[in-house]
Amino acid sequence: MKTMFTTHQSSVTKSWISYFVFLLLPTMVWGGSSGKLTGHIVDKKSNEPLIGVNIIIQGTTMGSATDFEGYFVIINIPPGTYDVRLSSVGYGSKVVRGIEISSEQTTTLNENLSEEVIMGSEVVVIAEKPIVDTRQTSAVSIMSKEQISVMPVQNLQDIVNLQAGVVDGHFRGGRIGEVQYQVDGVSVNNPLTNAPAVSLDRSVLQEVQVISGTFDAEYGQAMSGVVNAVLRSGFNDKLDWSAEAYMGD
Repeated sequence: MKTMFTTHQSSVTKSWISYFVFLLLPTMVWGGSSGKLTGHIVDKKSNEPLIGVNIIIQGTTMGSATDFEGYFVIINIPPGTYDVRLSSVGYGSKVVRGIEISSEQTTTLNENLSEEVIMGSEVVVIAEKPIVDTRQTSAVSIMSKEQISVMPVQNLQDIVNLQAGVVDGHFRGGRIGEVQYQVDGVSVNNPLTNAPAVSLDRSVLQEVQVISGTFDAEYGQAMSGVVNAVLRSGFNDKLDWSAEAYMGD
């Protein structure tokens, strides 16, 4: 009889542990708040892939090196605009400025380096974003913090209402409850009405993505649209502040 009670107690304890692990698991999953940089580095003269080229995102501790075929990948990059430095032994350094990184998007950087016998000056190249991304299969509007700062808006809902096809929170004539709102990849919809449960001031927004069609499988609850807000974080050591004032009669 004593043995049976011990077995039952052990089983109940394991069940409670599994229950708490299940509750804590969603809070440990992060997604939708970082982007990826990938590309191919070759020799400018021979067009042969370069091995071991250092790719450093300036102002951060993030970087990578090219493999045997000249390819590299840097993941988990917070959204923003960065300068990327390319350097290798025997080749001149190059800095590519204005690389835009967006959450859940892959930015491609294909460059070449020239051989250099003696120390020379850096070559600075301004990156250009393509007008049309041929790899994008959905209708996505991405706004960076620089774009948000000059908009005549105050909060996230105002930013969404400025997008094409959105009227007072309704996407393409659908209901408000058919739009999925996410903050750093975590859904913030009210479980009863499915309406957005939080209001975010524009000063805390790093990037806002508005998807109005052909959603990926990860947005299973969305019917009319998806709004993904990425919050600012202390990613660098630069001090940034802002102030706003309002007057009226």
